Amino acid sequence: MIDTFTTAQQQWLTQLPPHLPCLIISTTKHRDQLPSSGHWLALDDFNRQRFFQSLGPLQQQVLRNIPAPLQHNEFFTRLRQQLSQTDHGYYLQVLQCRWLRHQQDRDGWQQREDIQQEFERTISQRAPAGAIIGRILDDQLVVVSDNYYELHADWLPLQPDDDARPWVVYHSSPLSISGFSALSAVLQEGVQQIARERLVQEAQFEWRQQDTGLSLLSGIHLALQRDEFYLEYQPQFDSRTGALVGAEALMRWRHPALGVIPPTVFIREAENAGLIQALGQWALRETISAWKQLQELLDQPLRMAVNVSFPEIADPFYAQQVLGLLDQLGMPPQFLELELTETAMIRDTSVSLLNLRQLKAAGVHIVLDDFGTGFSSLSHLNDLPLTGIKLDRAFVSPLPDHGPQNHIVTTMLDLANRLQLETTAEGVEDIACLEEIRRLGCDRIQGYIYARPLALGELISQAKSGFPQHSGFTQGRLF
Repeated sequence: MIDTFTTAQQQWLTQLPPHLPCLIISTTKHRDQLPSSGHWLALDDFNRQRFFQSLGPLQQQVLRNIPAPLQHNEFFTRLRQQLSQTDHGYYLQVLQCRWLRHQQDRDGWQQREDIQQEFERTISQRAPAGAIIGRILDDQLVVVSDNYYELHADWLPLQPDDDARPWVVYHSSPLSISGFSALSAVLQEGVQQIARERLVQEAQFEWRQQDTGLSLLSGIHLALQRDEFYLEYQPQFDSRTGALVGAEALMRWRHPALGVIPPTVFIREAENAGLIQALGQWALRETISAWKQLQELLDQPLRMAVNVSFPEIADPFYAQQVLGLLDQLGMPPQFLELELTETAMIRDTSVSLLNLRQLKAAGVHIVLDDFGTGFSSLSHLNDLPLTGIKLDRAFVSPLPDHGPQNHIVTTMLDLANRLQLETTAEGVEDIACLEEIRRLGCDRIQGYIYARPLALGELISQAKSGFPQHSGFTQGRLF
C-alpha cells in the first residue's frame, strides 16, 4: 500500500519482477507512476468488497503457477511407492467439493472447468508441505501426508463473506493408512464420513431455506408421524451352500425434500432427541411382520437381524418388551438376531448385560457388529453374552489372499470358532473375496456380490427365483 510516493518506494517498485503477483493499493494521483505489471486498487475508493474482488485476478495468477493434483492412476502409483519405501505412518484425508452455479452463468461447462482448476490448485497451495494430492473423481480429492497435526489443522480454504467462491468443501478427518492394501477401506471410511457431514449440513441448509424453523431433531418427530421411515433388507447366505439363511433390516428415512437419508445420519440425532427407542420398537415390529410374510412364502424360515442402540438395551424393561412382542406376533425367538456395537454393549453393563443374557437364554441371537473396530473387542468376547460376531467391511473388502489383512481376518475367525461363535462377513463384493472368505471358514456372507438391500417385495421375489452371483461386481453406493 502506497499513500506517499518516495524515491525509495519508486526504486523498490521498479525492481519488482514482472511475473510476480502483486496488488498495489495507492491514491489516484500516483497511478501513472506505478508499474503496469501489478494489479492496482484505488485507496480513495477502498472497501472490503472491492478488496476481495481485486484479489480474484491475483489469485488466478498465483494458482496458474501451482501444479495440478495427480490423476487417478499416477496418484495410486505414487502412493504405493511412497508407502512401500517408508515405515512411519501416513494419514489420508478425503475432500469433496460441491459446485455452486449461479443462474446467470450460461457457459456451464467452461465455468465448471475453471472452477475445478481453481479449487484443485487452491488445495495444492494450502495442503501440508510434501503431501501427495490426487484426484479420484471430478469432485473428489485425496490428500496424504505424514504430518497428522498439519492435516488435522484448519488448512482448508476459508471463504470470507465477501468472497463468492462457487464451491463448498466437505472433508473427512485424517485417517491412518499403514499400507497400500488398506487403501480401499480407508477411502471408504473417508467417503462415509463426508456423506454423513454433507447430509446433515445440507438438511439443515434446506430447512433454513424453507424458513420452517425445523431442525433435524424436529424433523424426526414429523417423520414418525408421517410414516417416512421404512426398512430395506440385505440378504445373508450360508458360505458353504450359498443358501439364503437370513436378512438384516436396515432403516431408511425418505424425506420429502432431501430424498433418502441413511441411518448413519439420523440415528445419533434420534438418540439426542430421545426418539431412538420409539424408532427401535417400530423397526422390530416391522421386521417381525416381514418375517411372518417370508415364513408363509418360503420353505425354510429365515433369521432376521435388527440393529439395536445403547439407549434401547439400557432400558431395564427392554428384554421383556422384545420377548413380549415376539410372543404377541408369533415369531419364535431363535429367528431374531440383535446386532449391537461393542460400545453399546459395554457402556452400562449393569443393565444392558442383564437384558442381553435374558434374551440369549430365551433363544435370541446376540451378535457383536463391526467386530475389530472397537478398542477392546477381543477382551470382551468372553464376557459378553454373544452368539456371533460380524466382521466389519473394513477387514473384508477387498480381502487379499495373503498379507497382514488376511492374517487378521484368519485370526478373528479362528478365535470366534474356538469360542463357538457364529461368524458373518459383511461387504463381500467380488468373487476373489468370496472365495477367500469361504476358504477361511466364515459361516455367513452378506454383500453386494449376492444382493444389495432390498424392499420386502423384492426380497420375496429374489428368494423365490434365486440370487445370481455377479462376477467382478463392485459396490455402487455407500448405504
